[in-house]
Amino acid sequence: MAKKGRTSFTIAEIERLHQLFIEKDQTTDQDEKKAIRTKMRRIGFYISDFSYDMNSTDFELLRKNGDILIINYNEYVKSNCEDKEQSKMTKIHDCHNHKEGLAPWIDEFSEILILGSLPSDVSIKEQAYYQNKSKNSFWKLIHGLFGQGDDSKEFLLKNHIALWDCLAAGNRKGSMDSNFIGGEIPNKLPELLASYPNIKRIVINGSGDAKKYFDRYFSALYHQIEVIIVPSSSNARPMSFEDKLQEWKNILK
Repeated sequence: MAKKGRTSFTIAEIERLHQLFIEKDQTTDQDEKKAIRTKMRRIGFYISDFSYDMNSTDFELLRKNGDILIINYNEYVKSNCEDKEQSKMTKIHDCHNHKEGLAPWIDEFSEILILGSLPSDVSIKEQAYYQNKSKNSFWKLIHGLFGQGDDSKEFLLKNHIALWDCLAAGNRKGSMDSNFIGGEIPNKLPELLASYPNIKRIVINGSGDAKKYFDRYFSALYHQIEVIIVPSSSNARPMSFEDKLQEWKNILK
């Protein structure tokens, strides 16, 4: 069924809609609820596009799941971060700690999708996965599985390996997963899998935050595709490289 309203809004519109949902949650008067829904429709948001009824928590989940989007988000972040007082007005992101992930490395021949949580600051700067090589053995593990080659997208795709993350963005102090401070937005993983049907196995890189976010946002996939968990490639994981490599060989079985 075609949607009556929009699915993209400015940040000001999203904040106004969120406030209207809070007002709707707090009233039991049906006429007031009807008036609030009318105000929402004037902005371009129709509850009926998503559900018979919704509350403020449901609305926030739509945003987190990417069902509604922020127009000109990067420009918004930039302008707000230039104004410290203005940046205090929203809880949707933390200007100084907001991190956005990378596009998936994948093609139509990919068969195995390895998922992390969100790239390190070094990887985000370089716009390439697993670039903080002094603290992460991902590429060493990959070459242990497939032999020597470049630490590159091309090498992975040649061996039918795809890379992505559970999160599209989040607020994180530095690069450590333990330093997430909210604002997580999941990637559109089900849509990716639908677009690349040759993916036959998902590999979660570590049993920590990557698995936590997979379980939070994509638990239904456990029943739709093979999912295995391998020890984190991070060097912070207290395990010898040889033992870790032996566990990673399971992704090829």
